Amino acid sequence: MKRADWLAAVLYFLIALPALQAARAGEAAAEKPLPATTEAALLMKDIVPEAPVYIRVFKEESELEVWKARPNGRYALIKTFPICNWGGTLGPKRTQGDSMSPEGFYGVTPGAMKPDSKYHLAFNIGYPNALDRALGRTGAYIMVHGDCRSVGCFAMSDKLIEEIYAFVRDALAAGEPSVPVHVFPFRMTDANIKRHADNPARDTWGPLKQAYDDFGETREPPKIGMCGKRYVVNSLTPVGMDPNAACPALIGKRLAPLSPRLSRRLAQNDPSLEARGKKMKTAQESSSIYGFFTSLSWGSTTATISAENRPARQSSDASLGAVQPLLGP
Repeated sequence: MKRADWLAAVLYFLIALPALQAARAGEAAAEKPLPATTEAALLMKDIVPEAPVYIRVFKEESELEVWKARPNGRYALIKTFPICNWGGTLGPKRTQGDSMSPEGFYGVTPGAMKPDSKYHLAFNIGYPNALDRALGRTGAYIMVHGDCRSVGCFAMSDKLIEEIYAFVRDALAAGEPSVPVHVFPFRMTDANIKRHADNPARDTWGPLKQAYDDFGETREPPKIGMCGKRYVVNSLTPVGMDPNAACPALIGKRLAPLSPRLSRRLAQNDPSLEARGKKMKTAQESSSIYGFFTSLSWGSTTATISAENRPARQSSDASLGAVQPLLGP
């Protein structure tokens, strides 16, 4: 090699060295285990570190919650992380370049992990989902990442994204196919809904309110379906993930285990219902979006529990307000 070529190679290496060091630091960050204090707290609650994860994001409060499954299938709040920055205002993201952070139901798959992100670490939450695309919403690469800067993503500090990343990485490695990430405009209490009654995005918040309330009762991540260009939350009748498909005439809701007696009665009344699934709470005529949230009638099929025999419904606002994370931020 000529001296000039050798000097050029050395110069190139010196110039590239900072980038190589940064890449190695990123790889090391992506491989960091959960902090020992976090693992100890999980084990004390009989939660294995690789247990399934559920993430909730609240824009107005600038908070990200990490929940993990306990052996009984219920989820425990592990930690609430402060969000450095998110983009835009309350309401869903609609177009590429609007700098808005989305709202809705998303998920992180193994291919969405970004250990080499220029924002320290990142994972893609999956916007736009099928419903977003059906509604004509555009944009891409909405991440939870580090570096505290955002033009539509949810930006954390570098230290906090390392722990959040480890939670998601370990759950995916243990077999969780997709970590649900549900993004809310705020904590969906009745008081907050009333406070934002004049917000133009209010008509998009119905399913988010349902998911928030259902989780407050069950501590199980809500099951999300799509049909009729809308979300369906915890449906009794099977609903797929095709937002352009027609919705069933009756959908219903399931939240708690069915008694054998009610299971048999449901099957006799309508064999097409998932009688061995979970307990019906409400039903609606799919032609009415508002009926989806308010109806208590099955039409000609009687399968509801009488008001005097129905157990009192616990206030999800109160129950969620009483939840304390296992660990502080």
